[in-house]
Amino acid sequence: MAKERSSAKVVGWLGGIAATVISGYLLWYFEQPKPTPPQPPQAAVTTFEGMVYSGEAPVAKALVALDLTGNAGANGAIHDLTDDNGAYKIELTGLPPGTGATLSVVAKGFEKAAPKMLVSPLQADMRVDIPLSPVVLAAAPGSGGGGGGGPAEVAPPPETHSGESAGQPVAVGPPVTAAISHVPLYRPKSAAMAMKFRVAAK
Repeated sequence: MAKERSSAKVVGWLGGIAATVISGYLLWYFEQPKPTPPQPPQAAVTTFEGMVYSGEAPVAKALVALDLTGNAGANGAIHDLTDDNGAYKIELTGLPPGTGATLSVVAKGFEKAAPKMLVSPLQADMRVDIPLSPVVLAAAPGSGGGGGGGPAEVAPPPETHSGESAGQPVAVGPPVTAAISHVPLYRPKSAAMAMKFRVAAK
């Protein structure tokens, strides 16, 4: 009888130890941080930005067109209007490899600029400034431009020094300095004002 009680005590003692070990393991297991599933890689963003200007002034409300070449599935050109600082910004997400681009600009009162070709591989951030030339109106006939109505004006000969040798006149007057044009300060559009477009492969 005493032996059975002793065996029961040993079994109860071992059961208590086993229960403590199992409960400790379960507590440790459920407290372990769960691994986060791998996230799919984010699509790359390609930014085209810059300034449209003429002389020393930015050109506002110019229409910038971006045409994609290669296997980008864009239907037609992507457009953006320049702001008061002449700035444009186009953000494209998911451009497939091998994509090229062509930038062109039109603005009222200005000649159309030659398109800018951007070949593949495109960089993530590209700045392309585009200068424009004002439209030059042709002179009306009879306005003194030699188009009829009267003889064209002839510029008077330059003044000469009184003591100069004959046959070799020396012009007198203020020195001629070449006009220096300064490109206006670039003030980029904010990311919130950018034209955003997601591109899918063809």
